[in-house]
Amino acid sequence: MIKKLFLFIVILNLINCNKVIEPETPEKIFDKYKSSVVLIASQYYYEVYSGNSIYYYSPGTEKKLFFSKEEILNNLSFSTGTGFVVSESGEIITNNHVVNHKDENYKIELVNFYEKAKSTIFYDVRMYNDTIDQIKSTYYQYSDQMDYYEKQNFEKRYDFVINEKNILAELYQSIENIDLSSATSKLIIHKLGIAYNDTHVTELDDLQECVVVKTSENEKIDLALIQTKNKSFNTKPKFIFNFKDNNPNILENPEKNKERNIKNPIKINEDVFMIGFNRGFSLANTKQGIKSQFTSGKISQENDGERILYTIPTLEGSSGSPIVDKWGNLVGVNFAKITDSQSFSFGVPVNEVKKFYEE
Repeated sequence: MIKKLFLFIVILNLINCNKVIEPETPEKIFDKYKSSVVLIASQYYYEVYSGNSIYYYSPGTEKKLFFSKEEILNNLSFSTGTGFVVSESGEIITNNHVVNHKDENYKIELVNFYEKAKSTIFYDVRMYNDTIDQIKSTYYQYSDQMDYYEKQNFEKRYDFVINEKNILAELYQSIENIDLSSATSKLIIHKLGIAYNDTHVTELDDLQECVVVKTSENEKIDLALIQTKNKSFNTKPKFIFNFKDNNPNILENPEKNKERNIKNPIKINEDVFMIGFNRGFSLANTKQGIKSQFTSGKISQENDGERILYTIPTLEGSSGSPIVDKWGNLVGVNFAKITDSQSFSFGVPVNEVKKFYEE
């Protein structure tokens, strides 16, 4: 009896050793991870410093340059992106450019503003010159017929126009002397928040507020870490993204299955999936609340250490989306698409994501 029991255990172990667990279906991967991916929205503007002057720049509005804090707060720029949960304490990884917008076009706006101002001043000065000539001509022609008070009125008007012209001339010269090449700007994030999958968002106050914890110092590694202000999630995610190998065969049969090499975790032509919010609220809004999109593709280029290339179509708003393999392992963070193409996109490799998060 003991021998039979021992033999049964041996056979059972042999069966378990040969057991191969298949990857979950893409539908199950999406269901598992969608609550761990969030839509990130921000309102922002720039303070622009030129000499002793401060301007306000909002690239997302029709009129882009403003001259008071009150004006800019009524004309904030707005953008969206995607992020994914990496800890229970409210931490989320996304792209640097999602939360740290860079826009040097304020210099163009300043140049255009001052060129327009100079053009207006030049036109006004010409008008004043015409008025001066008119006054002088009328005065010389009719001065003999004028009494003392009429002459005095002409002289006062003449002096007034001359003074106004001189003021404009000085203003024109002061604008000419402004050195716009030394102008600098500072990004001001007015509001940064996240929205959860399957929740309703009707206004920005529905977002859970966040702060930027850190951004990558390496320009080629487009990553940022943000965190909810209360260091917890209003909607608890089902899963916390990690840097492990989630292939269950590693535990079930470690002799036949080695843990992935995080420096090169995925090969050419392997399936990958992205969960994100393409086009932000415009695509995400449904009657049941906001919903992320699940898209798939294949690895189409070898990892060069700084980026991976895949055939997943992406749109604005998908920046910061997690890229996972058939086991649900994080393999990268989407950050860009090839210009004029929606079929090829780039991601930051998971090894760089891990280094950024843990450093």
